[in-house]
Amino acid sequence: MPARTMPELFLCVDGGGTSVKVVIASKLEGGQVLGRGAAGPCNVKTVGPMGAITAILQATYKALAQVDGFAGYEEQANALPPPPLDRPVFKKVWLGLAGVLHQADIDDFTPFAQEAFHFGAEDQGALRITNDGHLLASSCTLMPEIDSTIVLIAGTGTVGLAFKKRGVELDLVGVSGGWGYILGDEGSAYSIGRLAIRFVLEDDDRRKSLASSLVDKTYSDHSTSTARSFTAAEANRKVWIAEAARVVFAHAFGDGIDEPSRIAALAIVADGVQPLVKLAAGLVGDRSVISPSRSSLSLGGGLWKVPGYCELLKRSLKELGIVFAEIVVVGDAPEEGARALMAEELAAKGMNGHHV
Repeated sequence: MPARTMPELFLCVDGGGTSVKVVIASKLEGGQVLGRGAAGPCNVKTVGPMGAITAILQATYKALAQVDGFAGYEEQANALPPPPLDRPVFKKVWLGLAGVLHQADIDDFTPFAQEAFHFGAEDQGALRITNDGHLLASSCTLMPEIDSTIVLIAGTGTVGLAFKKRGVELDLVGVSGGWGYILGDEGSAYSIGRLAIRFVLEDDDRRKSLASSLVDKTYSDHSTSTARSFTAAEANRKVWIAEAARVVFAHAFGDGIDEPSRIAALAIVADGVQPLVKLAAGLVGDRSVISPSRSSLSLGGGLWKVPGYCELLKRSLKELGIVFAEIVVVGDAPEEGARALMAEELAAKGMNGHHV
């Protein structure tokens, strides 16, 4: 039986708690991104494996429809649930998913992914499933001066991971956090939103409203005309509370803010970032495995798009004597992952050619 010809398309999936984003790239096009797609929440622990696969396939079909020869796939994105691929399309697929931290998580999700992407036993090595933090670490594989990296994700939730570089591959050597908003997620949008709402409630208890703009905006955005109470809303509580972080950042770093509100918001943000400083310092440890001078710090998640939050982190780490060789705010994790996949493929072919 003749060997099956695999297409030279690479898919990278960044599945987070808020949304999933995918990138399709091809070596034949010089590593060019050929298609992008997005869909709804994709945290495996939150939406379940079928919910995650549904979102992944929706985003994948949207991206495939942008690739020459695959226009007919666009209608599949609108099917509920979207069907699995009807044939093998990708040479390699990297699924970086929130809610996947341990080998048991990977083993549980693998059958769903294999079916979705039409992979069989003969396609061993074509499918990679990791935590979404691995995507953020992939940029360090292209930095020859770096031998390790720490990833800090700060979005709706938080998690920290440490990696040692092995050629063009990464070995996970440390994990901290990722416990969810009930037990963890300190430094996240949820955490900062919770701090802001507590500040407003305490302000109301004391009948003290010096930070009038911050109090009024947070209160009006997080209450209703029928029940003006933060504790009354039950539906989507995590996202609802996390949204308050936007108000805090706007008052901490925005223009035209009254001074008491700015000072109060900055205090909340400074308090909020400290758990992430502690998390990074814990992953560095005694520096026997992770040496900051030879390491990068990769920052991913919506909170790092706020420059002031990044500066607070860097300043606090420097006060602890922790200065990384490189600090990268990863704006496009799936593209970074796709490029890393292609680099690995080229390196593997180079090694095989060397031994022939």
